[in-house]
Amino acid sequence: MEVVADNKLTTIAYNDIALSVPQSAYIKPEATLQPKAYIIVFSGGTEREKNYFYLIKRNPSLYTDIKVDFFAEPNFEKGGKPLITSFAVAKVKEYRESASVDNPDSFWLLTDVDHFEQFLTEMRSECDENGIQLIISNSCFEVWLYYAEKADKCIGFDIPDDKNKISSAFKTWADTQVRGGLKPRKAILMIEQNIANAKANYSEENGFPTLFSTQMFQLAEKMLPYVKDGNEKILGEKDCKTK
Repeated sequence: MEVVADNKLTTIAYNDIALSVPQSAYIKPEATLQPKAYIIVFSGGTEREKNYFYLIKRNPSLYTDIKVDFFAEPNFEKGGKPLITSFAVAKVKEYRESASVDNPDSFWLLTDVDHFEQFLTEMRSECDENGIQLIISNSCFEVWLYYAEKADKCIGFDIPDDKNKISSAFKTWADTQVRGGLKPRKAILMIEQNIANAKANYSEENGFPTLFSTQMFQLAEKMLPYVKDGNEKILGEKDCKTK
């Protein structure tokens, strides 16, 4: 970040997006200003899932209506069950027992089908009992990122015979289908078409998403009203720089 004198410009880089806007646009909000939505996200994934919320966390002065706390727990219990569920349940109890008025209004747990299919029913039950919304992507979170830019249902992906290899194969394939690869840090800027594409291609069986379906649109729909202004500021400045 480059800070200069009044009436000059401040430049902030978001990967290959560079913004030049009046410095006053980045003044820290008053401490008494509370976000309209405060959500907690838990995930077994540590990178692309976390990076999806990058712009929000990096720019609270742009995304003043929303606050996101993200927690990752990539380890497993004996027997292969992801530890993220028990971690999330314990953390939610901590939040609810806090005397702070700055309490979250919703809790979300992101999981892939991947190798965890046998545990999903148990995970959903634990989440329901503790007021956590379970969000499942089949086979992986990258399906959601694919729909940020693509409207088709992963046409052309050669599904491996071994179910355990679908996720890794899809991640590699999806990166070749989108120019420059999947873009978790920028996907939120395309949240509306992301929601539309994911919903159009969504199907489920016995309450769980089928292959190439993701429930991430449910969390995205919750976030949409609170990220629109921030997205428009970033996209508007990007458009100005290309003219």
